[in-house]
Amino acid sequence: MSVPERRHPVTRPVPLSVAAVLTGVFALVVVGLGIGSSVQSHGRFSIGVGIMLLLYGALLGWIAWTTWRQRFYIRGALVGSALLDLAVAVSSLSSNVALWSVVATLNAVIVVCAVLPSTGLALKRARGDRDDDLPEV
Repeated sequence: MSVPERRHPVTRPVPLSVAAVLTGVFALVVVGLGIGSSVQSHGRFSIGVGIMLLLYGALLGWIAWTTWRQRFYIRGALVGSALLDLAVAVSSLSSNVALWSVVATLNAVIVVCAVLPSTGLALKRARGDRDDDLPEV
């Protein structure tokens, strides 16, 4: 009787952890905004906006969770959501609210962390691809 080969856990590089945690923080903020919008008494419009924010927050939460678990298919969604949030923040910079600068900076950090080679290598290893030709991260 053979013993199945035990796979070693894939180490998570710091940039991947940073991207996952920041995306999770944005998910919580968007869910909070969705709840706040839904409970305002402005009729169906606020409820509709609140529902859309809740759905987007749930999507960001799934992206953050899946990134943390190092699923090989999540890199595109991670970069795409951060670029979308970055575009919203940059377009809002003209309002002279300092918060948008912080949001833009944090989303730029997510994008950079997601496209770093160490992130790609970790996700490739997590997929189970041959890694005998890959350097350690």
